[in-house]
Parts: sequence; C-alpha cells; structure tokens
Amino acid sequence: MKKRTFNRKMGSIAFLSFMIVLVFVFCARKTDLEKGIDAMKKGRYDKALKSLNSAFSKDSLNAQIHYNLGLVYAHLDSVQRSFHHYLKLIDLGSNLKDDMELKEILANFLHLEPYPSSPIPMRRYNQFKGAPSLDGELIAVAAAKRDVANIYLVQLDGRIIKKITKTGMNNDPDFSPVGDHIVFVSDRDGDEDLHLYNVKTGETEKLIDNTADDFYPSYSPDGKEIVFVSNMDDIHNWEIYKVNVANKKISRLTKNRYWDGFPKFTQDGKSIVFSSRRNGSEDIYIMNKNGGGEKVLYASPADENDPVQWNGKLYFKSDRDGEWEIYQLNLENNFLVRLTYNKYPDWNPRISRDGSKLYISRKIKKYWQLYFINLNQPIPTALITQKINEKISSKTLN
Repeated sequence: MKKRTFNRKMGSIAFLSFMIVLVFVFCARKTDLEKGIDAMKKGRYDKALKSLNSAFSKDSLNAQIHYNLGLVYAHLDSVQRSFHHYLKLIDLGSNLKDDMELKEILANFLHLEPYPSSPIPMRRYNQFKGAPSLDGELIAVAAAKRDVANIYLVQLDGRIIKKITKTGMNNDPDFSPVGDHIVFVSDRDGDEDLHLYNVKTGETEKLIDNTADDFYPSYSPDGKEIVFVSNMDDIHNWEIYKVNVANKKISRLTKNRYWDGFPKFTQDGKSIVFSSRRNGSEDIYIMNKNGGGEKVLYASPADENDPVQWNGKLYFKSDRDGEWEIYQLNLENNFLVRLTYNKYPDWNPRISRDGSKLYISRKIKKYWQLYFINLNQPIPTALITQKINEKISSKTLN
C-alpha cells in the first residue's frame, strides 16, 4: 500500500514537472514581432522583414508592428513602404510617430535636416571654429577680422564676452572639461605651438615649445591630457601625440608614413578617434588612449575626418555626397544619418559636454559662419508628414 501511494506521488510530481516545462516553453516562445525586433538589432533585415510581415498579417492595427516595419524598410532602402507605415502611425495616433530614430531616417529620405541649425552671429568676423563650454552656452571661437585670427569667448547669440588673444594667428580652441582652461594654437613666436589660457586669471602659458608645428589640440575627459597633431619627429610627416598637462611630458601615439589627424578622446577617455589616409581615402579610426590597437571605425571610398564620439554616436564630416557635410553614425547598428543638407560646406563638428548641441562651421561664399545644431529639438512630425504627402501626390517617390 505504501509503495502504491509512493508511486502515485512520484507520478503526480512527474506530471507537474512536465506541465511546468510545457508552460515555460510556451511562455518562452517569442512572438513574430519580438523575433523581428531581435533580427533587426542584429542587422538581419531580410529575416526581420519576414517575421514582421507575419506579425502584420495577424494584427494590421498594431502600432509597434508598423513602427518596426517602417524601420526595416528604411534600412532596406524601400522608401515608399517606409513612408506608408509611418503614415499609418499617424492614422493610429501612436506616439511612435515621434521616435527620433525613425524620423532621422525619413528626414534623410526627404533631404531634410533632422535637427534645426541656428547661426551664432558675429558680425564682420570670419568664424573658423568653435568649442563649447561645459553647458554649451559659452563658446571659445577662433575668428578673424581683417585677416588676423584671435580667440574669443562668445555667447550663443553672438555677443562677445572677451577677447583672450592679442598677437599672432590663433586657432583650434578647446575648453577643458570643467571650463577652467582653454587650449589653443598660436604662431605668436614664429611656429604653431599649444598654449593654455586660464579662464579665471586671464593668464596664458605655453604648453608646448618646439620648432615644429603643433595643432588641433583636444582635451581628455578628465582634463589631464591633451591629444594633438605634430610634425615634431619628421617635418614632412604628421602624427598624433598627447601631452600631460601637469608635467608637459609628450607621448607619440601613431607612427607611419601617412597622414594621421583630427584626434579626439572618446567619451569614456579609454580610446582616441582620429582620421588617416593609410588606406587611400581618409577614413575614421580608433586606437587605445596610449596608442596601439588601431582599427577602422568607419570607411568609404570618400573622405571622412574630424570625428567626435558621444553617447553611442560618431559625428564627422564627409564629402561622400559631393560636398562636405556633417554625418552621424549610430555605433550600435552602423546606420548613417546625414545631419546637414545645404549648398555650403560644413566643417569642424564639436559637441557640448551634455550632448545637446553640435557646433559646426559653414562656409557661405567667402566667409565661415558658426552654427549650432540643437540635438534636443528634432524636426517636427507635422513637417515630415507634409513632405511625405507632397511626395506621394507628386509621384516622385524613389
């Protein structure tokens, strides 16, 4: 009797275990929508499309499905279908219509700038380059008047707060992370050297003193080092170096016979992004903060340079479309978005420390004008909808 009872208990336990496994397997099975999203994250867009279309056949009014189909078709360059699913999000009244990733892609299809840009007006000045302070409200600007370039502290409305240089040609400013110093390049002593300006005291000291040309300095996130370009080891060869701000010790980071330039520390300070011509066209590379471990970050047959990495995005300028424009690369999915659409060349992208503003220099006719792009103010959804409808009406979809 005891044995029979024991067997019954064991049978019940086995059955219960079997049911738990079934429930677990059933619950763990992913829906077609989830499968599509997973495939899209891995860059497998054809597979994602198959799963999402299966989900769509079962629930054609699901906004999540329309949103992800819009993204997949965008990645597959199926413009018309991407537009169709976006307009469906509008019809459904879904908040997903305001998703910035999708709007960035659609704006590019429509040749619109996904974020507005505003000028920083300095009348009668040729503004070459601007570097933002910690909050992005104050800018160190290299600007020329009557062919003499100086460094100015300027507000977003263009009002000059202070002129911090008086002699020589001065360029390439960069704020320290906490905003207490500005590094810049000056040829006041005959060749281009790095100088440090103390914002609080107004005093300037030479950081590097040699007979070479040193330029394009950029601070590390902790403010302890500055990376720059120099020909100090070979007058005909430009390489990347860094200098310790406290003891002024210089370290060479690259060594080859090709141009290496435009270095900047990554946001975490562990690496340095830069451009190089070592493979023919100028491409974007990344290396360890002490040199070494160099690898391609982005390359194309065109020229790309002047990179800055922030919040999982890479910003740089490229002439891939025939004119120098500013681009944004999502480092997670390698999707490229063009940020500027105009007939003028755009150079020198710099980002504020809070990641809210991107500063660029735009050459209009013979003069450079400083602009800032507000990354917290995306293109209006109503404008995208209007332009899509105009495309559909005029039958100019590609």
